[in-house]
Parts: sequence; structure tokens; C-alpha cells
Amino acid sequence: MTDATQTTSRYAETDRANLVHPLTDHSRFTSGTTPLVIVRGEDCELIDERGRRIIDGSSGLWTVNLGHSREDLVEAARRQMSTLPYAATFGGVSSPPAIELAERIVELAPPGLGGVFFVSGGSEANETAIKLARRHWVRAGRPEKAVLIAHRRGYHGLAGVTTTATRLDPYHGDFGPEAPQVVETPVPYPYRCEAGVPCDPDTCPICTGAALQSRIDEVGADRVAAVIVEPVLGSGGVVVPPPGYLGTLREVCDRNEALLIVDEVITGFGRTGSWFASGAQGVSPDLLTFAKGVSGGYVPLGGVVVSDRLWEELRDPAADPGFLMHGFTHSGHPVACAVGLAVIDAIEREGLLARVEETSELLARLVGPLAELPEVGEVRQAGLMVGIELVADKATRERFAPELARGRAVADEARERGLLTRGLLDDVVCLAPPFVIAPEQLARAVEILAESITATRQAV
Repeated sequence: MTDATQTTSRYAETDRANLVHPLTDHSRFTSGTTPLVIVRGEDCELIDERGRRIIDGSSGLWTVNLGHSREDLVEAARRQMSTLPYAATFGGVSSPPAIELAERIVELAPPGLGGVFFVSGGSEANETAIKLARRHWVRAGRPEKAVLIAHRRGYHGLAGVTTTATRLDPYHGDFGPEAPQVVETPVPYPYRCEAGVPCDPDTCPICTGAALQSRIDEVGADRVAAVIVEPVLGSGGVVVPPPGYLGTLREVCDRNEALLIVDEVITGFGRTGSWFASGAQGVSPDLLTFAKGVSGGYVPLGGVVVSDRLWEELRDPAADPGFLMHGFTHSGHPVACAVGLAVIDAIEREGLLARVEETSELLARLVGPLAELPEVGEVRQAGLMVGIELVADKATRERFAPELARGRAVADEARERGLLTRGLLDDVVCLAPPFVIAPEQLARAVEILAESITATRQAV
């Protein structure tokens, strides 16, 4: 057996010397903080280099929905690697896994959606959807319709235009000018409604779509290409719009000849108890993006499902030129698609959508008492997505000073106690466990969160 002390020292020092981490304050590593090095994953637990077992309370990044080290997913990848490890989809080339997965996803998607364009992850998926929306209007002879409207607190990736479409302030400022032709609209965030608190969804101008219509009027409907939205705003704080909001967006877009892009990178493939949250709400977008859960996090995979109308445009024999001048090296990667097929099979075979609904009910009962803690302003939930918003004053909803980093402190404390979770922006702590988590593990995860919130109270 390798000496644990040597392993810890070697990995930590080598990491700090060579590895650039996303969304990480690297200065912490120069002041004694060491990276958490995970060496193994088993079911819903992670094992670090010291042998500690940690509940994976974030499913990786909302991704490892079926748990770690599943033999069926590993075998699907192995079998495909030994048969055909790579095939590009450029120029009409394809492979059986890509063909079969596209067919399965169209069957599972909301009505009225047709073709699937595969990518490697969520940022590429949303970047592709934005380009396809703009291409639609260019091909329609209306290139002036290029403006994208995104919701405040929305997260849509960190590529080119998607960085600007991500309407969270900390992601901007360090990288020069933002992409043009992207504007924002208020988010339906009842706990902190911009139109006033308390929020009445039946009359609130944001929840009823009036604010979006005003924004379109301001920009000019003849310039708006598309509106992009997450059914549940994940990284923005697990903000859960009121029922019917997605349908309202559909109506506003139709009224103004704008396309609707629904970002299901997090919610797709079961996170809220259905294959797609938009479908469960009876909404068919023009473009639906997915990633994360489609492959269970085992290999990078994502994509865009386009409406029948857009799919027919792409296949129009009268189009000249007919080429889609867009693509990625790993679009339709056969190994990734083989794993995607195995994930769908597992969800169906094991009845995991029903299990998500059952576990969501248990989770609601477990997290409900957290709202009684003095610094918990609100506990929000959609399926297996929970956001716990920490506040300095419950009565006024005043936030903690940013320099206190209260949410991050809770996440750090939870890690030491055996739960890996995330402190999102504005001191929202997230819990998003795998679909297969056992009831006792879920109870322990919530218990650790309560302990961590209390333990970090002394530092404020």
C-alpha cells in the first residue's frame, strides 16, 4: 500500500505547481490550503487520497446522476472503445451510437423537436443553439434579428457568447469586452423579486412576462433572435420560477417572432423527475440544450435538439449553400454516445425517474427544518436540486458582506465533515445528490449541512 502521507504531499504539491482549476481562488493554495484529491468513486461516495469517504452532494457538477463506478456504463465505454474509438461526424460521416442516441433523444424530447447536434458539453451546446438561432434569421433574410435576451442570474456556459449570456457579475470584468447583441431581462426570483417583495406571481410583471415584453419592446422585436432560459436557474442560486413561467415565455416569444432556447444542461435527463423539465411543463422550445446527465459524467457529452421547423430548414434541398458551417472535433463521439445510450437504458430499467420523485419528497422533508436556522433565509427545491440561501438578517433579507464568503465557508466545513457540496454566488449553498442516493446517506448529508451552518456561525 502506498504511504498516505507521501501520496498526499506528492499530489498536493504537484497540483499546486501545475494544475489550473476552474472557478478557484488559487491564492488560497499559497497560504496552506491544499486541493482535495479524489482517487476513487463508489456509488454516491468519493474517497480521497487519505482514505476518507465523502458523500457526493453535488453529483460532481449536477452530473454523476447514476453514481460512480457503475459497471454497465464502464462496460459500454470499453466495448465501444474496442470496436470504434472515434469517428467524426463532419461531412456526413456517422457511427451507430450517434445515430441510435439521436433517435432515443428525439423520442424523449418534448413534441415538435427533431434533429440532434452533438457536442462535448453545456457551453458548446448553448453556443451552438445561439448560432443556430441567428442562422435561422439570416437564412430567413432577416439578419438584423441577432439580439439574444438572457435572464439575470442565468448560467449558460463560459465559452464565447455564452460567457456574456451568463448573467452573473463575477464571471465578467476580467476578460475584456463582452459579446455584443446580448441583453438581459429580470429573473422570476420570488424571494428577491425586483418588482417588489412579497411577490405575487399572478400579478408580478416579471412572472407574468410583462417585463420581458417591455425589454423586447425596448430592443425592438425586429432585432430579437431568441430568448434563453433555464427551467431552474442552477448556478444562479437554484432559483425556481413560479409554475407556468416557461409557458409564458413560449407565448411571449411566439408573439414577437423570437425563438425560445431552453437550457436543460442541468435539468435534462431526470434531475427534476422527468426526462426534460420543459416537456413536463408542456412546453416545446425551438432549441433545447442538454449535457451533464446525458452521460452521467462518465465522458464529456452534450447537444442541441432543434425544432422540426429548424430541422426542415437544415435539410431544405433548395438552400444554397446548404452547408452547416459549424462543428466540433468530438461532435457525436461514438464512445460518449454509447455511454449516453447506456445511461438512458439504466434510467428506464431501474425506474429512476420515479425514484427521483420519491427521493425528492424525502429531501423536502429533510431540508424543511433548515429554514428554522437563524441565518437561513429560504430553502428552495426543484426535484433533486436544493438551494439554501444564507442571510445576515431574516427579516430584511439582507445578505452577508461578500468578504465573509459565508456560503463557501459552509461548503468548506461540510467537506471536512464528509459532504462535498458547493457554495454558489450570494451565499447560496447547493445540494444536488445522485438519483441513487440511499435515504440514510441523504439524511446524513442534510445533517452535515445543518452542522456546518451552525459551526461557521462563530466566524461571522
